[in-house]
Amino acid sequence: MLQKIDTVIVGDGQAGLAISYYLTQEGREHVVLERAPAAANAWRNQRWDSFTLVTSNFQVRMPGAEYSRNDPYGFMSLAEVIEYLDNFVERFRLPVLCGVEVFSVEKVGGQICCTYKREEL
Repeated sequence: MLQKIDTVIVGDGQAGLAISYYLTQEGREHVVLERAPAAANAWRNQRWDSFTLVTSNFQVRMPGAEYSRNDPYGFMSLAEVIEYLDNFVERFRLPVLCGVEVFSVEKVGGQICCTYKREEL
Protein backbone atom coordinates (compact mmCIF):
# COMPACT_ATOMS: atom_id res chain seq x y z
CA MET A 1 0.00 0.00 0.00
CA LEU A 2 1.32 3.42 -0.93
CA GLN A 3 0.68 6.35 1.31
CA LYS A 4 1.72 9.96 0.75
CA ILE A 5 2.96 11.81 3.81
CA ASP A 6 4.76 15.14 3.61
CA THR A 7 7.39 14.41 6.24
CA VAL A 8 8.78 11.17 7.70
CA ILE A 9 10.97 11.17 10.80
CA VAL A 10 12.98 8.01 11.36
CA GLY A 11 13.49 7.36 15.07
CA ASP A 12 11.70 8.63 18.14
CA GLY A 13 14.64 9.72 20.25
CA GLN A 14 14.58 13.16 21.81
CA ALA A 15 15.54 14.83 18.52
CA GLY A 16 12.86 13.01 16.52
CA LEU A 17 10.22 13.81 19.12
CA ALA A 18 11.26 17.48 19.26
CA ILE A 19 11.00 17.78 15.47
CA SER A 20 7.60 16.08 15.60
CA TYR A 21 6.47 18.57 18.25
CA TYR A 22 7.37 21.55 16.05
CA LEU A 23 5.75 20.03 12.96
CA THR A 24 2.60 19.35 15.01
CA GLN A 25 2.56 22.95 16.25
CA GLU A 26 2.74 24.12 12.63
CA GLY A 27 -0.06 21.76 11.56
CA ARG A 28 2.31 19.90 9.20
CA GLU A 29 1.41 16.35 8.27
CA HIS A 30 4.11 13.90 9.33
CA VAL A 31 4.81 10.56 10.96
CA VAL A 32 7.55 9.29 13.28
CA LEU A 33 8.66 5.73 12.53
CA GLU A 34 10.30 3.79 15.37
CA ARG A 35 11.69 0.26 15.08
CA ALA A 36 11.21 -0.59 18.77
CA PRO A 37 7.85 -1.78 20.11
CA ALA A 38 7.48 1.30 22.36
CA ALA A 39 8.62 4.91 22.38
CA ALA A 40 11.81 5.93 24.22
CA ASN A 41 13.36 2.53 23.57
CA ALA A 42 16.93 3.51 24.45
CA TRP A 43 15.70 4.66 27.85
CA ARG A 44 13.56 1.55 28.34
CA ASN A 45 16.03 -1.08 27.25
CA GLN A 46 19.55 0.29 26.99
CA ARG A 47 20.08 1.84 30.43
CA TRP A 48 20.67 0.19 33.78
CA ASP A 49 17.85 0.28 36.35
CA SER A 50 19.68 2.65 38.72
CA PHE A 51 20.38 5.20 35.96
CA THR A 52 19.59 8.86 36.64
CA LEU A 53 20.08 11.90 34.48
CA VAL A 54 23.45 13.53 34.95
CA THR A 55 22.04 17.02 34.54
CA SER A 56 19.66 18.72 36.96
CA ASN A 57 15.96 18.41 36.32
CA PHE A 58 15.58 22.12 35.54
CA GLN A 59 17.68 21.50 32.42
CA VAL A 60 15.11 19.08 30.98
CA ARG A 61 13.71 21.12 28.12
CA MET A 62 11.78 19.17 25.54
CA PRO A 63 9.89 21.88 23.64
CA GLY A 64 6.65 22.86 25.31
CA ALA A 65 7.31 20.53 28.24
CA GLU A 66 10.02 22.00 30.44
CA TYR A 67 10.47 20.39 33.85
CA SER A 68 7.75 21.62 36.21
CA ARG A 69 7.87 19.35 39.26
CA ASN A 70 9.10 20.41 42.71
CA ASP A 71 12.71 19.12 42.57
CA PRO A 72 14.52 21.33 40.03
CA TYR A 73 17.98 20.49 41.41
CA GLY A 74 17.35 16.75 41.64
CA PHE A 75 17.99 14.13 39.00
CA MET A 76 15.23 12.14 37.26
CA SER A 77 15.35 8.39 37.67
CA LEU A 78 15.17 6.08 34.67
CA ALA A 79 11.45 5.47 35.27
CA GLU A 80 10.81 9.22 35.47
CA VAL A 81 12.61 9.88 32.18
CA ILE A 82 10.53 7.19 30.44
CA GLU A 83 7.34 8.61 31.97
CA TYR A 84 8.33 12.14 30.90
CA LEU A 85 8.89 11.06 27.27
CA ASP A 86 5.71 8.93 27.19
CA ASN A 87 3.73 11.89 28.52
CA PHE A 88 5.35 14.16 25.93
CA VAL A 89 4.19 11.91 23.07
CA GLU A 90 0.69 11.61 24.53
CA ARG A 91 0.26 15.25 25.58
CA PHE A 92 1.04 16.61 22.12
CA ARG A 93 -0.54 13.66 20.27
CA LEU A 94 2.60 13.03 18.28
CA PRO A 95 2.09 10.58 15.39
CA VAL A 96 4.60 7.94 16.51
CA LEU A 97 4.31 4.49 14.91
CA CYS A 98 6.25 1.84 16.80
CA GLY A 99 7.30 -1.56 15.49
CA VAL A 100 8.30 -0.10 12.11
CA GLU A 101 11.59 -1.02 10.47
CA VAL A 102 12.76 1.45 7.83
CA PHE A 103 14.72 -0.12 4.98
CA SER A 104 15.42 2.88 2.77
CA VAL A 105 14.80 6.56 2.20
CA GLU A 106 15.53 7.72 -1.32
CA LYS A 107 14.61 10.30 -3.92
CA VAL A 108 12.44 8.89 -6.71
CA GLY A 109 11.24 11.14 -9.51
CA GLY A 110 11.41 14.35 -7.48
CA GLN A 111 9.83 12.83 -4.36
CA ILE A 112 11.35 11.25 -1.28
CA CYS A 113 10.20 7.66 -0.79
CA CYS A 114 10.51 5.60 2.37
CA THR A 115 10.42 1.80 2.34
CA TYR A 116 9.43 0.20 5.63
CA LYS A 117 7.74 -2.78 7.22
CA ARG A 118 5.47 -2.59 10.25
CA GLU A 119 5.55 -5.52 12.64
CA GLU A 120 2.21 -7.21 13.18
CA LEU A 121 1.02 -6.52 16.73
